[in-house]
Amino acid sequence: MTRHSLIVMALLSTVLVAACGGSDPPTGGGADPGKLVVYSGREEELIQPFFDEFADKTGVEVQVKYGDTPDLVATVLEEGDRTQADVFVGQDAAGLDKLRGEGLLQPYDRIERTPAAYRAADNSWTGLSGRVRVLIAGEGANPPDSVFDLADPRFKGEIAAPKSSNVSFRDWVSAIRLERGDAFARSYLEGLERNELEVLDGHGEVRKAVGEGEFDIGLVNHYYVELSKREGAKVQAIYTDQGDGQFGVPFNVASAGITKSAQNAANARKLIDFLLTPAVQRRFAANNYEYPLLEGLEVAPGVKPLDEVELTDVPLSRLAAAADGTDRLLDQVALGS
Repeated sequence: MTRHSLIVMALLSTVLVAACGGSDPPTGGGADPGKLVVYSGREEELIQPFFDEFADKTGVEVQVKYGDTPDLVATVLEEGDRTQADVFVGQDAAGLDKLRGEGLLQPYDRIERTPAAYRAADNSWTGLSGRVRVLIAGEGANPPDSVFDLADPRFKGEIAAPKSSNVSFRDWVSAIRLERGDAFARSYLEGLERNELEVLDGHGEVRKAVGEGEFDIGLVNHYYVELSKREGAKVQAIYTDQGDGQFGVPFNVASAGITKSAQNAANARKLIDFLLTPAVQRRFAANNYEYPLLEGLEVAPGVKPLDEVELTDVPLSRLAAAADGTDRLLDQVALGS
């Protein structure tokens, strides 16, 4: 073979390697294209059974990184287009909307099966299941009709709540700010602090403490009351502020979206499709006592139907926009410090 032929072959090899992408690693998405990587701010006990079922049905291996939703949002913001996450599952809508605002999610048209009130306008995230904020109270307790009465001195030392970094608690405070103003929200939180609000690590600890009689009242999502009842606790759910013109109870959604740089976008779409099927939505309702979001599905026995509940008139998009201001207020009041 001549020297000229060798040079031509070397040049062709170089072109072919470049065309095939060479040996450089992919930029962004999961490290292994055979795995689907999920960052989940939802508690493992609530969401992992559905990931396991998806893996069994499809043969797709699902690797899940669990953590608090705000911490995982911060991780994706730091990772940017090199994030390992293909799918992000959040405890609330605000975390997903933050990622949407930063251009880190991609639209998926089949998200439109979710009613418009429970998804992003550009279909970059969707709600998976719904919840309302209620009081959990012992059967012998005398809870108030209004959540704002908890600042009354007669409830001093009787109330437990999750830490203020919990996004459900944060979004509840956001709803108060948006409906009643910052001055009212600050005054109310300071009243809870004067009443020696006991701050526990999470909702699970709150429901357990009320169920065991350590506190009369706890601030939780509605399904924690039903989970406690299933375990035999003598507790009740109090849907506060249900009269005409009253505050109502805030509604929020666990949510999910596909990252913009997802390496495994096809499997990510399959997971979203799976989580939005009527069968899975029914199991969200049956297993976790959550509100299914698809139209025409019933709630689990014991859960008050949503059309019988007076909801706070705050769209999910406004809760997302208010999150940063609410975090600052909670830092200033420092509940339970």
